[in-house]
Amino acid sequence: MASLPLIRISPSEFQFTECRTGYTSRLRLTSLQGQAVGFKFKTNAPHKFLVKPVVCSLTKKGMSVDVVVRSSSPITDVDRFLIQTVALAADEAEDLDSAKWRTLDPSRIMEDLIYCTIGRRRSSSQSSGSQSDSPLVSVSNIYSPSPYQEQQYFAEKGDRRLANSLAKRV
Repeated sequence: MASLPLIRISPSEFQFTECRTGYTSRLRLTSLQGQAVGFKFKTNAPHKFLVKPVVCSLTKKGMSVDVVVRSSSPITDVDRFLIQTVALAADEAEDLDSAKWRTLDPSRIMEDLIYCTIGRRRSSSQSSGSQSDSPLVSVSNIYSPSPYQEQQYFAEKGDRRLANSLAKRV
């Protein structure tokens, strides 16, 4: 019997673009369930990629989180990610981290592969609205930053106190 999906992954693969510091990609994970859902990312090249967040819980239906992956090394066609998802009880979802993840029953965890593609750097003509043959997906909706994104912003700016208080909301 097939299980119902716990989350929606959009887009369905990491679409890396070249940036000043290397390569970056972003996925949005959205909970499709009325109960808490947890996820964890794994990769076949853990020293190559920085994934934020690696482990997280989405506590209500429709809740989303953006997962950002960065690499200073070129992306290859053998790069892969594994996303593990699991339905969680409320106490399991609270403060979910790697240590708590290891205590979950492995038979409850579902796994899916996420592949990587490489896009081209956006040129000034692309950013001014002209069409191109770029494989990148454009996002047509604007959204306010999630608590996680706010926390990451303040952590990068060095305001750890504010970042830690925002982390409790995530």
